[in-house]
Amino acid sequence: IVAVIVIIVIIVAAMGGYYYYSTLTKKVSKPLVKIALILPGPVNDLSWNQASYLAALQLAQYLNSTGHIALFSYTTGAYTTSDILPALQTYAQQGYNFIIYAGYQGQVPVDDINNTYRNTGFLVLDGYTPGGNVGIVVERGGQLGFIMGVLAVLLDHTGKVAIIGGENVGDITWITQGFLLGVKYADQNFGKNVTVINIFVGNFDDPAAAKAAAITAISEGADVLFCSGDGITEGVAAAAEEYNVTFLFNEWNATSLAPNQTMGGVLFTWEPVFLEAYNYWMTNHTFPLKPFYATFANGGITLYLSPKVPSNVRTIIMNLLTACKEYKIQIYKELPNGTLVWSPVTPPYSSLT
Repeated sequence: IVAVIVIIVIIVAAMGGYYYYSTLTKKVSKPLVKIALILPGPVNDLSWNQASYLAALQLAQYLNSTGHIALFSYTTGAYTTSDILPALQTYAQQGYNFIIYAGYQGQVPVDDINNTYRNTGFLVLDGYTPGGNVGIVVERGGQLGFIMGVLAVLLDHTGKVAIIGGENVGDITWITQGFLLGVKYADQNFGKNVTVINIFVGNFDDPAAAKAAAITAISEGADVLFCSGDGITEGVAAAAEEYNVTFLFNEWNATSLAPNQTMGGVLFTWEPVFLEAYNYWMTNHTFPLKPFYATFANGGITLYLSPKVPSNVRTIIMNLLTACKEYKIQIYKELPNGTLVWSPVTPPYSSLT
């Protein structure tokens, strides 16, 4: 009887162990997510395209770390509709859930095909027509331009600073206007009288033309150059380094291009905004009729100050950054539909501190 009982116990234990370990090794089904990024320029431009690539890659990595299987693919050099449209169609036909185009140029081709691929979420950076399965991301360029304008004035010694942009469109327009407001604010609050040299190169991928524009600004007396981004950054940085003037970057940390002259800049760190847009799409299967904004407050844009920035200047800029995050600095107001309108009513700096 004892022997029989022992045998029964052994059999029951073995069956229990088999059941336990089989549940451990049973494959768990994970949701598959396919994310695609289409870039207008090269992925290593130390500017707009590289910032977009890193954010999309970080989105895929985050999803992989939270129980998904996220596949990520990207295409570069799709600047015109004739390049963008087939790239969009290829990814949509391959079943990509979430396709990002990094630039306002993507709005028209996305609008051309979005109704054909209703199960695909399209996200356009600097887009302008959101809704349905098309979402847009817009950075609050006025905020970052404002901070850079004040910083430029506080670092200036000649009474002239320059902002060099690609084209006067999209976020570059917002950044430029914000920069002008920042210069005006610094003049009013810190006893300055600074002239702005504002030059648009006319494109986003001609470093040589950007360098020539920067040299022109330097010859006119500018001793601080702020490049508002894209593929022209390299040219502006080269001029700053060669002529020993202060360089401020935008979109990506371009310190390596002008290591001796870089004093600060703004980085586009879109990953939290991409994640917000992705979660909204996957939850609702539609996008809101307003943009997803990248701001200082949500980490979509971040400030960099070189250790070489004087402590008194750093204090002022950090106070203004806090004011921007808390919307105490009112550069513009947001209408109910998400549209931004200029409202340059800013409190005096003394009231912020």
